[in-house]
Amino acid sequence: MARTYNRRVKKMQFRVGDLVLRMYAITHSNCKNKLSPKWERPYKVTKVVGPATYELLHVNGKPISHTWHATKLRKYYV
Repeated sequence: MARTYNRRVKKMQFRVGDLVLRMYAITHSNCKNKLSPKWERPYKVTKVVGPATYELLHVNGKPISHTWHATKLRKYYV
């Protein structure tokens, strides 16, 4: 059963400099409406902390205070 599940799982790995979107509902507790946005603005990956943990930077240059797990990020295509 685990082998079948693991075949379909896509590993999300980002490199330094990649643009990503982060999950909106985590940062905003008032997000209870089903039509509210799921993802928010692009951020730049500045450091790979662990195998699935990343530090982010606003596009305008302000750093974000804590790290983010890969399951809460999505690749941003320009």
